[in-house]
Amino acid sequence: MSEPEQLSEFAKSLKLFGGLHLSALAISLLAIVLIPFVGRCLSAINRRRMMWLLVAFAVVQEVVDYGNRASLRDLTLVKDLPLHLCQYSLIIATVGLITRKRFCFEFAYLIGTTGALQAMITPAPAGLDNMTYLVTFFTHHAILVLFPIWNIVVDGMVTTRAAILRTMLFVNLMGIPVATVNWLIGSNYMYLCTKPGVDSPFLIGDWPWYLLGLEVVALLLMAVASVPMIYLRRKGQAGQILNSKN
Repeated sequence: MSEPEQLSEFAKSLKLFGGLHLSALAISLLAIVLIPFVGRCLSAINRRRMMWLLVAFAVVQEVVDYGNRASLRDLTLVKDLPLHLCQYSLIIATVGLITRKRFCFEFAYLIGTTGALQAMITPAPAGLDNMTYLVTFFTHHAILVLFPIWNIVVDGMVTTRAAILRTMLFVNLMGIPVATVNWLIGSNYMYLCTKPGVDSPFLIGDWPWYLLGLEVVALLLMAVASVPMIYLRRKGQAGQILNSKN
């Protein structure tokens, strides 16, 4: 197993639910709520333009993130491959935003509204080496939630009945190549080797038991996230029935 990361002085200064954390969380949640509803009020062509602006913003924040890392230390295979769940989820969420592919949307929604929100509420201090890191961390995770919410509010998309099963299967299948990479280079992507250093009630026990606990918690959180989708599906079906009678 890989060793836990050493915290920077900036990371040590951060307080869970301190002023800086709460400010970043509030701004992120405000953007997640307001941007899709602004998009819903736009014309079709302006919605498309705004969607591409969001994609460009996602790309720019990733460039800023990696540029900031490179300015503080050498980029390495052990730390900087896009193999954490939140990193490849951003790629999937972006594809879902652009193409409206159902699998990408469902994965982004179920992971974004559970994993990303959890990460913002209880951020792991490891890696938060300066203010730029903090800003890109919250920006990245807010985008993970924002993109599928845009799909719901603007595009009218909903998850299907087997969405949780497909999402869990994909995450576990992704764990196989990621675990192989971890074994080969001594990394800790997807936190498969060492528990993340974060104060979270969802992390129970040491390796490997916390991984099993995360599986159970993920299923429960995805089930909760599916509740509004059930309502929207029924509402849509009821609307189709009424329209067919008119």
